Amino acid sequence: MLTAFISLIAAFGGGVFGASIGALPAFIMTGIVAAAGGILSCAGIPEISELLVDNIAFGPFLGPHVCFAGGVAAAAYAKQIGRTENGADIATALNGLGDSLVLVVGGLFGMLGYIIAAVVNAIFSLTPFYTDNPGCTVFISAIIVRLLFGTRGLCSAPESRRLLSSGSRLSVTLLLSFAYSLAVSGVYVALALQGYALQLGSYHIVIFGLAAMGLIFTEFGQPYFGWHHIGIISAEAVMCGWTCGLGAGSLIPGIVFGLLAGIIGDIEGNAWNTDVDSHIDPPATAIFICTILISIMYVILG
Repeated sequence: MLTAFISLIAAFGGGVFGASIGALPAFIMTGIVAAAGGILSCAGIPEISELLVDNIAFGPFLGPHVCFAGGVAAAAYAKQIGRTENGADIATALNGLGDSLVLVVGGLFGMLGYIIAAVVNAIFSLTPFYTDNPGCTVFISAIIVRLLFGTRGLCSAPESRRLLSSGSRLSVTLLLSFAYSLAVSGVYVALALQGYALQLGSYHIVIFGLAAMGLIFTEFGQPYFGWHHIGIISAEAVMCGWTCGLGAGSLIPGIVFGLLAGIIGDIEGNAWNTDVDSHIDPPATAIFICTILISIMYVILG
């Protein structure tokens, strides 16, 4: 109980941190620590891996449900009070505003994110299924932010709202979703067939971390295709397939679920995150939905 209380207090600091450096830079740091922890786990050093992954990358400091969510809330609030022009800007460090209240809002949503994640975990513990708690929390927190600080409604502007992207944008999304899933799943299956499945228990964390780290190119202004939702879902699906005895056939759910994650991310971006004044994260949405679907597959096949 004391540990949980201290972690809740720490989450305020995590939320302030995310607001001060920006939600996206904070998430990139999450990716760095997650990748390091995942690699250490695969290398057979579980104690250090658990410290980095569970307590830092996905804990009350850099956990997306705390740090990223706090940055998202602070950005929207800063827009509402007229300190910025774009409440959906998650790439800019808000420390430059010199406004303590903006940072405090980040801290409060960091604490809220910690609480929501605990509730989500408690609910799913009553079922045979599971979800990605940080991803689900990021989505719920962002909805609350939109309702509190947004001025344009919950969904994307009517003129921008559509089910899927069209033309080259859709074709590129589908191609990259397929190709990245093929690479992620193919590498896992190839290694598992050589007897390395037991060492790859944190493969999905490594892939997620590497993809999140790549978002630093977005900070540099490059047209980087965010694929952490595709990578982690593809990895989790191929791992689930292997665990359920599909063997080389595990490649199929890895590709299918990765492609599905890309499509869900595109749908969410069009429906809720276009021409808006706060950020509802498409990858987080895709991750928590697809994780539930993977858990259903595990129950059926396992």
